[in-house]
Formats: sequence, C-alpha cells, structure tokens
Amino acid sequence: MATAAIEIPRSNHGISGSHLIVQANLPAAPLKATESVDPQSIATVWVDTFNGLLNDDSIAIDKLFIKDSYWRDLLCSSWDYHTHHGLLKISSALKSQNKQSRLRSLEIDASSEIKKPSVCPIDFDGEIKGVQAFLTVKTDVGSGRGLVKLVRDTADGASWKAFTLFTTLEELKGHEELTCARRPTGVDHGAHPGRLNWQQRRVREANCEPPFDPTVLIIGALTKSTDLTSSSHATQVRAKED
Repeated sequence: MATAAIEIPRSNHGISGSHLIVQANLPAAPLKATESVDPQSIATVWVDTFNGLLNDDSIAIDKLFIKDSYWRDLLCSSWDYHTHHGLLKISSALKSQNKQSRLRSLEIDASSEIKKPSVCPIDFDGEIKGVQAFLTVKTDVGSGRGLVKLVRDTADGASWKAFTLFTTLEELKGHEELTCARRPTGVDHGAHPGRLNWQQRRVREANCEPPFDPTVLIIGALTKSTDLTSSSHATQVRAKED
C-alpha cells in the first residue's frame, strides 16, 4: 500500500546536533495579496506609542506587543544582553531599566530606501506578512540601531503590535567609533622624547602596560566579550578580558 508523501515545513527541518525552538503563536491575520497598507504610517504610530510608554507608565504594554512577543536587547536598557519573552517580562524590563543606561527613544531609520518601513514575511515559512521597520536607538549613554516586526492582532481590533523587537547599543557618547575624519593618522611628526613606535605601542596595549591601563574589565572570555573588547579599541575605551 502506497504512502502519501507529507511535506514538512522548512521551519521543522531538523539539523543534526540542533535544537528546534518552540515557535511563537502568531496572530492569524496575514495580509492578502490584494490588500494595501501604509507601512510608514503603521510603523510611525507604533514608534510614537512606544516612546510614550517610556515616559508614561499608564500606557498598557499589551497595546504595543502581542502576547507571545520577544524583545532582544543588547546593552540598551542595561549593561547586559537579554531576551525578554512575553508581556510580563518585557514590561518588567522596561520598568526596571538601569538609570545609567536607560533607553530614551526610538526613531524610524530612513537613511536608505531599503531601510524604510515595508511589508515583508515575519515567519520562517513566509506565510504570514507584516510590517518591518529599521530603527535608530538613543539611550542615556549612547546610540544604536534596532529592528521591529509588526503584526495585526486580531484579538484587539486588528491593531498593529510588535512580534519581535531588537535593539543594540553601538556607540557611547564621547567615545564615538574612530571612523572617517576621526580615524587616527598613524603618524606623529615632530620631536617627542620617549615616543613609542608602532610595535612598542602594540605590545604595551596587549599587556595593559602604562599608559595603556584598561578602563573596563570584561568578565568571561566568550564570543560576545571578544566582540566587546574589539569594538572598545575602536572607540578608545581600553578593555581587558578576564
């Protein structure tokens, strides 16, 4: 007796040694091919409401995020990396922000055509479409970037809410990355007694010898700490891994 072939969605394809993450429960409100929406307006309303929430605790978190939502934050609301899942954890993270690294506002990133709000698939299989918007982030100590994917919540009047939000801190105030006009010249002309050559500077920096004493000590020699150490050199914040 022949057995009918069963097509397995790409999101359920297992890879040896991998672990499938439980999929989120997305609202069943896909945009129809003939349906027209204004991504710019939708994203603008959401960003304005989110910024209002940062300064007004009376705004309900469920007006911004669906029940099964995620917020991945890298150093914007605290000096750590977090993945917040669900309304309670996202709300708690916003209310308990570190006052020395507080998320101040989000803005829509319109620096290029590809970054403007657009309609795109938000699930792995590409069956549910929503609105995606690139963001710029401002905190008390610096700036960064972000990305939000919005879906229509059929349980709340088809209002647009975040399914996923990503925020990351990229620059510190007063320690902007040494790019373009801020790049070091590499040559220090003139008479400077005791001047170190390039190799001597590199050795002293690697060994954290004066005048290259570390300002920041990063605990845990993992991938992310290595990334932080590398980026800190580009922002003139001397860091050492332990």
